[in-house]
Amino acid sequence: MRCLMCGKSRDEGTFRDLFDPQDPLCENCRSQWRKKHIRFRLDGVPVESSYVYNDAFSRCLIQFKELNDEALQDVFLYEVVSRLRFRYRGYTLCLLPSSEEKTNRRGFSHLRLMFACLKMPMIEPFVKVADQDQKHLGREERLAMRDYIALKDGVQLPEKILLCDDTITTGATTLGALAALGRKAGKVCIYAVSANVRWL
Repeated sequence: MRCLMCGKSRDEGTFRDLFDPQDPLCENCRSQWRKKHIRFRLDGVPVESSYVYNDAFSRCLIQFKELNDEALQDVFLYEVVSRLRFRYRGYTLCLLPSSEEKTNRRGFSHLRLMFACLKMPMIEPFVKVADQDQKHLGREERLAMRDYIALKDGVQLPEKILLCDDTITTGATTLGALAALGRKAGKVCIYAVSANVRWL
């Protein structure tokens, strides 16, 4: 088996590569991710994240969702699948919305693929009413994006909701989702695979 990022054969790697051959990343690539159990609150709602967003995580995320490398879908939650299944048993994963233009261009929902390994109920209840890419926006512009998230017409919300995203930077999209849920939601928690260092 070869590492999905660097292409190195796992048979030629370290003891960990041989001991855990199912990890899609070799030890060298995996060790560049900064794993850290991050917890904080956003508008009073508990947020959890597993990695600090850094260059190595960013490169892998871009390779997956911008360069359409679907083979990387299981890389992101590989180390935390069992814990997340136990921690959020009974919840329904509610995926945060992506740019409609980018989703159409790549031909798949990157969050749906990323979280599929949890084998938990999953819905995509939100829509961006203003379809703007956040990548090149400043902090204040990103925060304004919270007003651009809405619930899809006729969506049925579960009692226990886990809002899911790949990374949380300013929290604007997540705040928008919380505002869209309003009083319609029951118990709500938030999970982002990675979080900006500002949340430490």
